[in-house]
Amino acid sequence: MNILILPGDGIGPEISKQLVKILKTCILYGYNINLIYNYIGGISIDKYNLPLIDNVLKICNESDSIILGCVGGYKWNNYPIKPEEGLLLLRKKLNFFANIRPIKCPFKNIDFLIIRELNGGIYYGKPKGISKQLINSIPTWYSYDTELYNEQEIIRLIKVGFNLSINRKKKITSIDKSNVLNSSKLWKKIVNYVSKQYNNIIVNHLYIDYATIELIKNFKNLDVVITNNIFGDIISDECSLLTGSLGMLPSVSLNNKSLCLFEPCHGSAPDIAGKNIANPIGMLLSLVMMLEYLFNNIYLSNKLFYSIYKVLSYGFCTFDMKKYINNFKLVNTDEFGDLVNYYFYYD
Repeated sequence: MNILILPGDGIGPEISKQLVKILKTCILYGYNINLIYNYIGGISIDKYNLPLIDNVLKICNESDSIILGCVGGYKWNNYPIKPEEGLLLLRKKLNFFANIRPIKCPFKNIDFLIIRELNGGIYYGKPKGISKQLINSIPTWYSYDTELYNEQEIIRLIKVGFNLSINRKKKITSIDKSNVLNSSKLWKKIVNYVSKQYNNIIVNHLYIDYATIELIKNFKNLDVVITNNIFGDIISDECSLLTGSLGMLPSVSLNNKSLCLFEPCHGSAPDIAGKNIANPIGMLLSLVMMLEYLFNNIYLSNKLFYSIYKVLSYGFCTFDMKKYINNFKLVNTDEFGDLVNYYFYYD
């Protein structure tokens, strides 16, 4: 397997290093893995004056899978080109239209999925811009973004959610703002249309404002959540409150060519970068998903998942988790990765 690693910026290289430890252990389990490294985000701007170059896109297309650390940081705040543009370009050029984010914590009996549309909506819709016009004879700045979806974009995302639901609790929660937004009215209409092809799956609709409450207060009622790009971005970060830290959330993005992009949901955390204190769990849980989706090995996937939570159950944690762990034993990023790798191989 050719696996492309894009460590990115900030804490990206530190957490990617922990994932590589596990991948090298997978070689001991008999897998032939070729690791390829390249650049995206701020570090790519530093090297090439672009957040993502065409050659990296070419390598992405030739790889079996992509692992992304994170992009961005204070250093590039005043640059005309932002590191995050590289991530958006990667998603768009490779057509990663569906993002699956498991919200799972065995300590709290939490287990549901957020399926986020990733390649459309307000982040990509045009027109958009910032301009100046006269309002009451006063020059005034104004800005505009467009929430744009077509039915094909909505259908392909919704079907991912319904198909995943078949092997779970057969319950879909669709989140929109159809009482206000035309894009959400179309979204809701198409969800109801597609649901007729899945007679045994229960569908529930929630407005985004009420959903933010339900996600925290009544998460046990959820199983598979489907929503658009911007709502999915917001609520998946909100769900870090359930697991204890944004550093606990993994994700996989899918396209229609079976190429997968695995990445944690957190940002680059430039304030702690290089200090060896970052939480690598979101990245390691992304590898849990890779072992299931790409390696097709449920045994190793479960083995890694429970190795991670075994380390936590023994009280070992990085600094961001200490308030959630009883009798915590503080470890750094490298030590946490070593502990997980030990249990993954020897236990």
